[in-house]
Amino acid sequence: MFRFFLKKSFYDGWDSMLILAAFNAGLLAIAAIGILIPARFDAPVMKILGLIFLCLAFGVWSSTAAFSFGRIADFKSCTFADVLEALRNGLVSGLQFGAMITLTIATATVSLPFYASIGGTMGLFFAGLLFWILATMILTLQYFLPIRAITGARFMESIRLAFFMMMDAPLFALALALDGIVCLLLSAMVAFLLPGSAGAMLAATEATRLRLYKFEWLRQTAGATRQAVPWKALLADDSEKLGDRRLKDFMFPWKK
Repeated sequence: MFRFFLKKSFYDGWDSMLILAAFNAGLLAIAAIGILIPARFDAPVMKILGLIFLCLAFGVWSSTAAFSFGRIADFKSCTFADVLEALRNGLVSGLQFGAMITLTIATATVSLPFYASIGGTMGLFFAGLLFWILATMILTLQYFLPIRAITGARFMESIRLAFFMMMDAPLFALALALDGIVCLLLSAMVAFLLPGSAGAMLAATEATRLRLYKFEWLRQTAGATRQAVPWKALLADDSEKLGDRRLKDFMFPWKK
């Protein structure tokens, strides 16, 4: 399944380069506003407000991207009208996501240094415990918005499903997070426009959609075990739709 995920993510990312670049440009504009404007003021409260703005705005951006890319992952087109609809549908989810990011950053920047400063076995224990809790939160949250976009589940249900999805395959969740980091690193060569954060969100949406096949199969199949998932059968329809491409198909798609 992981190989198919990489293949589909690459194909969809290649076909949606303009959309990804537009989303990344929007994120760069948000970052510029959240960093440059507070930097003009000396008051520490402005720096805090700027950080809160960045987290909430990033949350709304991420939600809009997830709701938009859900169409791409489902072999549908994504137009400007679809993006506007995604913004409306995902606004609340985005603010919730932004609030969770704010809480995570606040906890990491305040609590981790505090426990580390205590020193000794006790300080090391609590610092390590908090680190793994935060790592679990980060790996879980990467599924949250795609789940909201694809399933329409409520907040707590989405959190619960995202946690189960991460715990069901923690190595896959870690690989997905690393894929996002690679997208960011590669984008530095092209002014952070491709693949960038949008590419990472597209990958998360693709991964969530595919992982949901397993959960749906387990729900519908009595006595099924997590180790006996028929991925080939579950992915057969998607595999047929996606097909295979040669190098010239990427360069000259109109000559197919």
